[in-house]
Amino acid sequence: MTAETALNEQVSAWLADFEAALAAGDTARAVEFFAAVSYWRDLVAFTWNIKTMEGTAAIAAMLGSVLEDVAPRN
Repeated sequence: MTAETALNEQVSAWLADFEAALAAGDTARAVEFFAAVSYWRDLVAFTWNIKTMEGTAAIAAMLGSVLEDVAPRN
């Protein structure tokens, strides 16, 4: 296995796990994918606004308020 293949597998697994958390509406699990100091720039996909959330608390609040209606998947 090459380093590139291993990296692709890690990224694919991360994205699949993150997508599963979002699709399940599991805000707590989804926020675990972010570092304590992190940012989410929503470009209309979740909030219908161009908005930046700073930190896991703000990201969790945004996801908690929109996941049920947005129902992201794939």
